[in-house]
Amino acid sequence: PFGVDHRLVVRLGRYILSQMGIVPKNLEVSVREQLEGPTKNTSGVPLKALKDNLEFLEEEIREIKGVDVKFPLDVEGAEYVFFAPVSDYLVEAETLMGIACVLHEAGVSWTIATGNYDAINYGLFYNDEHLETIIGNMIAEVRRLKGKNILIGECGHAFMSAKKFLPMFNRGEELPVVHIIELTSKLIAEKKITLDTRAIAEKVTYHDPCNIARQGWIVEQPRSVIRSFINDFVEMTPAGSDNYCCGGGGGTVTVSDLKHYRMSVAGKKKTEQIVKTGADIVITPCANCKKQIGELITHNKLPVQHAGLHDLIFKAIVMKGAHADE
Repeated sequence: PFGVDHRLVVRLGRYILSQMGIVPKNLEVSVREQLEGPTKNTSGVPLKALKDNLEFLEEEIREIKGVDVKFPLDVEGAEYVFFAPVSDYLVEAETLMGIACVLHEAGVSWTIATGNYDAINYGLFYNDEHLETIIGNMIAEVRRLKGKNILIGECGHAFMSAKKFLPMFNRGEELPVVHIIELTSKLIAEKKITLDTRAIAEKVTYHDPCNIARQGWIVEQPRSVIRSFINDFVEMTPAGSDNYCCGGGGGTVTVSDLKHYRMSVAGKKKTEQIVKTGADIVITPCANCKKQIGELITHNKLPVQHAGLHDLIFKAIVMKGAHADE
């Protein structure tokens, strides 16, 4: 009512504290590695480890789906340069395999940039100088590969930081920022991929990550995808742009010292929402939300699983050219 934007107050406070050296240790270590470390990413994943893991995922797809699907690296002139939270390459195999299968099946031109393969931008939680530097590194990689669009994986934080701030710091030709759910929804509508409606029998609900839903960017697209192949879908109350935060927003999910607060206070409403749906699976397309909701499920001993949207798509997607026995 007084016209005070508390978000700007918080950002200014964080910047001042960062200049004073008062920063959560987890955050400081991750940002320092991204800005100054040899790997240039928040989880310290070296390029060799990335390549080894992508080869492993390709073998998994071949074994499970019966099709050769590649994770292309440093392809020049691709329609989309793909950035995922680097932690996905360590802990979200099904999400990445689902994304790769969608892009392969639809014949989408895409690539991963080896000079910068981390979509996370903790400068958003630290200070604007680091925010700009990290955005600049993303732009530089897309320019190097002559890419046409930036494609962000299942991460609300990564999408919002690129979507909102890249236009401020971009110099030169426009680089559209697209979330993978936007693209997948479009490909389904164009009938470029087929999903088996018998693949998921469980009751499913959907958590709207704040960073992609609160501003109305991505609300209907995930629901159109879900309804295209999942028969038992139930909404949370409230849902969409009015949905509750998972309890790990604002970067708090990265701070281990705040776990008790996230479980008992910040995540209380989200736990209640999940229980009321009676769902067997909670879909959440955000790395931070996955971590928080996964911990809420464990902490509260809920009889529920959590998954990314493309985890379920990976189970359901029908691949042309698959072996007859797959």
